[in-house]
Amino acid sequence: MDDIYRGSLPFFLSEKKGGIIFLASSNKNIEDYYYTLKDIYNYPILTIDDFYDDFDIYNKNYNLLEILKNEKNYIILISLQGILGEYTDRGEALSFSCGDTLSLKDIESKLIESGYTKNYIIENKMEYSIRGDILDIYPLNMENPIRIELFGDEIDRITEFDSYTQRSIGEKDKILLYINKNKNKNFSFFQLVDKFSTTFNFRFIENTEILKYKLEEYILKDRDKEEKYRELFNIALEEFKPIETKRFDFDKIKKYEDLEVIKKESKKQKILILSEEKKRYDEIFQGCKNIEIEKYPHYEGFKYNDILVLTDREIKGIKVKKETANKRGVRYSDINQIRVNDYIIHETFGVGIYLGIETIDGKDYLKIQYAGEDKLYVPTENLNRIEKYIYDMGNTPEIYNLGRRGFKRKREKLEEEMKKFAEELIKIQARRQGNYGYAFSKDTVWQEEFEEGFPYTETKDQLEAIKMVKEDMESPRVMDRIICGDVGYGKTEVAMRATFKAVADDKQVLILTPTTVLADQHYERFKERFQNYPINIALLSRIKTPKEQEEILKKIYTGGVDIVIGTHRLLSDDVKFNDLGLVIVDEEQKFGVKAKEKLKTMKENVDLLTLTATPIPRTLNLALLGIRDISIIKTPPTNRLPIENIIIDSDDKSIKEAIMKEIGREGQVFYIYNSVYSMEYKEKKLKELLPPYIKIKYIHGRMSPQSIKEVLHEFENGDVNVLLTTTIVENGIDIENANTIIIEGIEKLGLSQIYQLRGRVGRGKRKAYCYIVNDIDRKYNKKTKLRKESIENLKGLGGGFNLSLEDMNIRGAGEILGEKQHGALETFGYNLYLKLLQEEMERQRGEYKDKGDITIDFLENGYIPATYIEEFEKINIYKRAMDLKTVPEIEELFREIEDRFGKAPKEVATLFENLKIKIKAFDIGIKSISEIEKNKYTMTFTPERVDFDRILTMITTGKCKLKTKNSILYEKNIDEFFNEYQEIEV
Repeated sequence: MDDIYRGSLPFFLSEKKGGIIFLASSNKNIEDYYYTLKDIYNYPILTIDDFYDDFDIYNKNYNLLEILKNEKNYIILISLQGILGEYTDRGEALSFSCGDTLSLKDIESKLIESGYTKNYIIENKMEYSIRGDILDIYPLNMENPIRIELFGDEIDRITEFDSYTQRSIGEKDKILLYINKNKNKNFSFFQLVDKFSTTFNFRFIENTEILKYKLEEYILKDRDKEEKYRELFNIALEEFKPIETKRFDFDKIKKYEDLEVIKKESKKQKILILSEEKKRYDEIFQGCKNIEIEKYPHYEGFKYNDILVLTDREIKGIKVKKETANKRGVRYSDINQIRVNDYIIHETFGVGIYLGIETIDGKDYLKIQYAGEDKLYVPTENLNRIEKYIYDMGNTPEIYNLGRRGFKRKREKLEEEMKKFAEELIKIQARRQGNYGYAFSKDTVWQEEFEEGFPYTETKDQLEAIKMVKEDMESPRVMDRIICGDVGYGKTEVAMRATFKAVADDKQVLILTPTTVLADQHYERFKERFQNYPINIALLSRIKTPKEQEEILKKIYTGGVDIVIGTHRLLSDDVKFNDLGLVIVDEEQKFGVKAKEKLKTMKENVDLLTLTATPIPRTLNLALLGIRDISIIKTPPTNRLPIENIIIDSDDKSIKEAIMKEIGREGQVFYIYNSVYSMEYKEKKLKELLPPYIKIKYIHGRMSPQSIKEVLHEFENGDVNVLLTTTIVENGIDIENANTIIIEGIEKLGLSQIYQLRGRVGRGKRKAYCYIVNDIDRKYNKKTKLRKESIENLKGLGGGFNLSLEDMNIRGAGEILGEKQHGALETFGYNLYLKLLQEEMERQRGEYKDKGDITIDFLENGYIPATYIEEFEKINIYKRAMDLKTVPEIEELFREIEDRFGKAPKEVATLFENLKIKIKAFDIGIKSISEIEKNKYTMTFTPERVDFDRILTMITTGKCKLKTKNSILYEKNIDEFFNEYQEIEV
């Protein structure tokens, strides 16, 4: 038996040639080994850990077959579940190569026979789509769906594409797709290996005693398979070479957190440090000849010959997290997306019912039904005049006739009130603009080094939010910015970077959280990230004794604490700062009126940063109206999978199945039960329901903070399988191995609260499940039913910000901006109301600009034919296109459309060329362009925006002719006009 350091195992395996099978003792080990192996091993690596669902079983089965049949060198990392599973030795596969001919009809028949579903846009396995010359298939053996583009009957291009953005992410010359779920699963793992593998060199089994214990657990779950399981396990014991993995003793490695100890030890032996924070460690260990530092986030240290390898696990006491590269962008999803039969509002004609798109004379129009038989046709370029009508669910808005003045009169009456309200808002803004504070310095080298230690790749939105926060802090104006991002989307990192910036300028930072649980979690995270810097962090909450609190308060007052994290306790009168520069509030909606009033007095001349996943409607309004700044992080982190919502009945069988499914894949479960008084009874019921080896513990807000902390620590370490808890965990609990949450009693919870709870799972790379328990004995009221529907409809990633709008939609928007605005909100709906109010504020400040309402009338206007893109997706594309402001953005959207839907027909190409002309025209102050005949145009100008000197030069040099005071005649290709205009020197 070999003893090998767990940290060195990937290096040990990568040095061997041929086929390698490694039976690991846990899924965590498989994950750690895989992430390092993929960087150092040049051949295929297959992980067969736990099986999430049928699709996953076949995915691993078919990939195993392909590796065994075709590869000489490979590594298979397999769990005990993988060894005990059943496999098929065949599956129907389709082979595609560029240049081959293809019959779409034959392929479609095969897909239908195999049980595939046809969808216009495919997002899940065993779906396919045919759109013109494009065939999309999501097969069983691929991580991503495949797009096959045809030229006639010939395969022109094969790409993988991202099911989230629908964009291609990598081209292939040929591909083999397994398409069916073969029911002939009569083979064991060993039988498959013996049947197909010709290059078997190594078989290892890790930590045999742990696996023997796990085997008994599997047998307890399925007594009928005991004999088979024992037989398979015995084969592994007989044929696999045993390896025992060892780790550094925790007490021994604790000493390495003192960096001086590492420096001393380097005098006796060579030390290699593997960490993302290379720059910082280079600085710390400068001059230490025996210490080498490499920028690599390895999971844990080990000894190799005479070298001691250390990682952040030993030096900082933290788990190193890894991720795979991902080109994911942002899916264009919007709660305001218009669908047929939705209420929509036109700013001139009021509320109507959207009936769809109609093409008239080569142009697309939105068709809207008004009172009686009245219908309005709105050209797609005027989409900016239409909004989805959002007000109060269940109430029918008033619909007017088109020819009458009903809506216009109502609008005129309400505009006066809106003007007064806009004046009030401008005064508030002016006070804020005039509020000057401290201007922080630009980023330092230390700031760069600190940011390098972030163990993930920042998303585009996250980087934008960080940039905006830094600009706010460097400005003398007091910052008041909201960072709105979904649960787990990286808001805390934005806060950490702002904190570092403040402390680098010798300012103190206050971080305020609504619960001791969240305060404790932030404290631990901040300690980890700031460990290599001379920064003092303190935690002030009711967990601390009075004596400890007194000591911390003294240090805050004298400047001995740089960052203080805590709950409402930080708002007490006895908390006095030496030099406070930044206040960060996490989930402000959890704080009461008194706390908010106290915050107001604290932030007079101090920068304020608010973090929230689901902003309260008032905050949302203030942000959308520009009274507070807002940064929205919409992009999901790399590898994040959408959480699946499942409604289950409140019977024992359904609940047991949900829990056992998660336990079966070595995961953990949150069980939300919001009743302190019957918590012990619920725990007893769950213990009766589940096998005895499943450990259940509970926490609630009436327990002592210390007791809560201890149970959470056990849960985090994996010693507790099911955490029964109240909503106390809705903020800040970040446990990657817990990927199932069961929520009972939704009638007592708000929509955003359910959303926050749901965000406790799906923090890692695994598929996560949120089960909403439907009480079969209870009659739900209308609002609870709507809440349930909203959760059921939450698909994909993101949505916290949209959910706030949805929550407001359910509750009614009438009270949000005060009683006086109730009528205006009801008449215009939330979206148009905000737009009109914003415009009124701009008018009063003298900043209002025409939003580019340019009229363009060409002989060929262009549109999107229904044969090219179906209607529900077409309106999405139009909406996106009309919102774009630059020519490169238009060109990028056109590339995306061709990637997703195939070569664009002439009408679409014309539409996009015209959109580019429209943007160029707006940029130089053109108001309208009309094509009289081929290459003959009249153009009118907005006097205050156009450069008349350039126009005059063009007239005097004969490039165009003056038609009227504000219009010209141009008789060449329209693109030439913009080139000639730009070439003129002024």
